[in-house]
Amino acid sequence: MLVLQRQRPGTFSLLMAATCLLMLLAAALTLALRSAAHEIADAAAQRIIVQVIDADPIRRDRVADEVITRLDRFAGFGSAQRVPPKEVQALIAPYIEGVSPNDLPLPALIELKKGRQGALARIFRDLPTVRVTAAGAELSPLVRLIDALRAVSTGIALTAAAATALIATLAARAALAREAATLGILHALGATDRQILRLVTGKIARDAGLGAAGGLAIALMIILMIASRLTDIGVGVNSHLSGTAWMVLLLLPLGLVGVAVLAAQGALLASLRRAP
Repeated sequence: MLVLQRQRPGTFSLLMAATCLLMLLAAALTLALRSAAHEIADAAAQRIIVQVIDADPIRRDRVADEVITRLDRFAGFGSAQRVPPKEVQALIAPYIEGVSPNDLPLPALIELKKGRQGALARIFRDLPTVRVTAAGAELSPLVRLIDALRAVSTGIALTAAAATALIATLAARAALAREAATLGILHALGATDRQILRLVTGKIARDAGLGAAGGLAIALMIILMIASRLTDIGVGVNSHLSGTAWMVLLLLPLGLVGVAVLAAQGALLASLRRAP
């Protein structure tokens, strides 16, 4: 009567570990990309760059001073700050090898923390050398790429959950077929379908739990290793998941085990009802 309980975890546990690993990695990628998308959106929200494009440095500086004066005069645009020329030169220095940035007619850049592009364009419409651009416009392709990657990773996580349900269903049916003689003896001794169901699903739940724990351990090692590599890179890369994200990752294996148990119960109930 205890044949199923004495069996060691086998292929089902390994498959559970693999699907749990894939699901956790995909979920971690989804959560990390969600955090990155929020950071980009917050950084680019209402952020405006005003450019003064003029080859004459004296006239360019005069127009830039006029732009800052007008911005200080109008409320609702936040603080205006001119980007130092040395920072502008440093931005393009890696791309102009052999040419001094001082020899180029670089625009004067004025950064605004908030504002509306249309309203600013109307304020400077009498200054033909002034261009107003939204910082978020240049970031929109990156945001679309992040959204696409999030959709792919979410699809992988859902596929792993569906694969878990299918694997659990096949495992339950295989256990029922393999132990048909034992289960027949239990029936003859008066065991009910509910008791048999509890016996088989208990074995599946145990194997699923062991596999999910193994997949969780490997996934955590991979996630932490990648996070440490991103920390070494620096340059503003945020490698930290929020506390809520970590809670989701830790609860996902439990949900995966629940999916496996429910799928196994459904398959067993259908098989037992068809049995004579």
